[in-house]
Amino acid sequence: MIVFLCVCLFAADASFAKKKKKGAVELDIQVRDGFHIIGLLDVPKKTTVKNKVPLVIFLHSIGKDSTEWGTFPSSVKEQLKVATLSINLRGHGKSILNKNSRKIYWQNFQDKDFKKFPYDVIDVLKYIKEQYPEIDSSKIAIVGASLGANTALMSGSYGVNAKTIVMLSPMLNYKGFDLRLPIVKYGNRPLLFMVSKKDVYPYKSCTELIKFAQGKKLLKIYPYGGSGVNLIKFQPDATPLIINWIKASLFPQPQKAKK
Repeated sequence: MIVFLCVCLFAADASFAKKKKKGAVELDIQVRDGFHIIGLLDVPKKTTVKNKVPLVIFLHSIGKDSTEWGTFPSSVKEQLKVATLSINLRGHGKSILNKNSRKIYWQNFQDKDFKKFPYDVIDVLKYIKEQYPEIDSSKIAIVGASLGANTALMSGSYGVNAKTIVMLSPMLNYKGFDLRLPIVKYGNRPLLFMVSKKDVYPYKSCTELIKFAQGKKLLKIYPYGGSGVNLIKFQPDATPLIINWIKASLFPQPQKAKK
């Protein structure tokens, strides 16, 4: 009996270990309306329930997919020792199947469909919290580009308790998203805005939105460099700026007492 019990326990542990294999793993998560959201979760190898790590989420721009970020998520993971999650937004990349396994693409979306994006992020994070206890769900940062930036802020105002959000080329009013009320609801949490001055509408949007930001905030304006993820590709200081911003939010240093 004792030998049989030990074998069963060993088998259960082995099954758990197999399920929780560290490294990059593709997730297929059905959100509240049954749509399949696909994301790539990459967890550091030495992560355990007793040694939890924060999570940094990446949300791509419209018409792209999670591969748009290139090696940037890996750089963030290695430098900050965090887990990363690159999500394919609804209707993009591999996230194209509804509950009936019918393919649905973003080109056919109406504003009401785009408004589901923040809830998709919320549902994905609910799954992560339930299935990956080694990830510290109280320490989340979101990096979004273009439509992904809008989705990031909406998610943060709808219920994702993000410690910070990095917004590359957000747009004040786009695909049914008006960001003025959400940025107020987001409260006093840190926000980093990054935009090119030549990217006219996002530039005007950033200069307007930062007026509503209530916490720590920074608007980084580049004279050129394209839109969204291209800012990371073409601006040498963009990567360290984002990484240091996230680091300060997820791993805050205790303030020294004034003498």
